Amino acid sequence: MGKSRVLYKNSSSMNLSIITINYNNEEGLRKTIDSVVCQTFKSYEWIIIDGGSTDGSKELIEQYQQHFVYWCSEPDNGVYNAMNKGIGCAHGEYLLFLNSGDTLFDKNVLQKVYDIHSNADIISGQVIRMDNNKLLRQYRSSLLLQLYLNTLNHQGTFIRKSLFNDNLYDENHKMVSDWKFWLDSIIRRNASVDVLDFVVARQDMNGISSDSEKEYAERQMVLKEFAPLFYQKGFEEYLRMCESPYYIFSENLYKKSHLLYSIGCRFLNLLNRFV
Repeated sequence: MGKSRVLYKNSSSMNLSIITINYNNEEGLRKTIDSVVCQTFKSYEWIIIDGGSTDGSKELIEQYQQHFVYWCSEPDNGVYNAMNKGIGCAHGEYLLFLNSGDTLFDKNVLQKVYDIHSNADIISGQVIRMDNNKLLRQYRSSLLLQLYLNTLNHQGTFIRKSLFNDNLYDENHKMVSDWKFWLDSIIRRNASVDVLDFVVARQDMNGISSDSEKEYAERQMVLKEFAPLFYQKGFEEYLRMCESPYYIFSENLYKKSHLLYSIGCRFLNLLNRFV
């Protein structure tokens, strides 16, 4: 089947560009479409990048094409190549990658994110798994530790488009290029991050598979590049901690009494939950 492409010329600049990539996942794409078209927030443009599906996905896209500012159905060179295609078509200040099968949490969630009026470069919300309704991953209080041990939820993360100006997803990697993008943007370029305390999206776990050995090998390649920055940022974070009133008070308690130190730390940890 030859490639198909539609571009609506009358689109205007939007606050948000939603990018959905799909390949032979008509059922999942339908769920994604249903979750977006019902949103109460309407200031977005929607881009569909299909990899030349033959399962009816193209016909589904044509059925809903009035909702898309741009769509194409043509062979690509993998997930990150498709995502980069979407970036090239986007006009929004922020980008959200909501791939086929993934859904927005409810009809008001985009409005809820917009109402926060965050000016951060990266605004990352919680994501839950569709198979058990549990968090896809628990965000840690230390962003540095979060990035070292895990990653951010791309289905629930709004990314300032300018971060992609000269830093698209690395198509040489097949599994960890979004993680590499977080490291480069946050650790090297000091992009600002807001972590939201509510659920933005659901991830469809059907068909999710992982080559753990290949993923580990790719992560190690990326870590070699960013290891010096991790050490530098980790040391800076340690110095900031040492200068904090919390740390100074804890040190004074420890010098006076181990018992007072234990009680004081428990009290401060409890107090910190309400601050």
